[in-house]
Amino acid sequence: MGFSRSAVALIASITLLTSLGGCFGYNKSAKRWAYVGDTVLILGGGAAIAIDVTSKETPCMGDNCPYKSPIHGALVAGVVLAAAGVFGILFNATRDNVKTSR
Repeated sequence: MGFSRSAVALIASITLLTSLGGCFGYNKSAKRWAYVGDTVLILGGGAAIAIDVTSKETPCMGDNCPYKSPIHGALVAGVVLAAAGVFGILFNATRDNVKTSR
């Protein structure tokens, strides 16, 4: 079972958009935007997991059924996105603000 093109497009879009903004802030303003990016990563990961869970095929009930792993690519991508978002939030919360010369 592969996952649909919409799931691939969703995961790719979320990854590209959040990586453009950066995940770690150095001052107060950058930290706010980093929290937004990290939240988008978590929401995108949750959406990818939801897409994978809700698009499962019906199980085979015969004697000649091939093995199908319960773990698929969209599930793994969703867990990675959500974990990256949680890591980014924890990293931002424990990072000191850098004083700029302005």
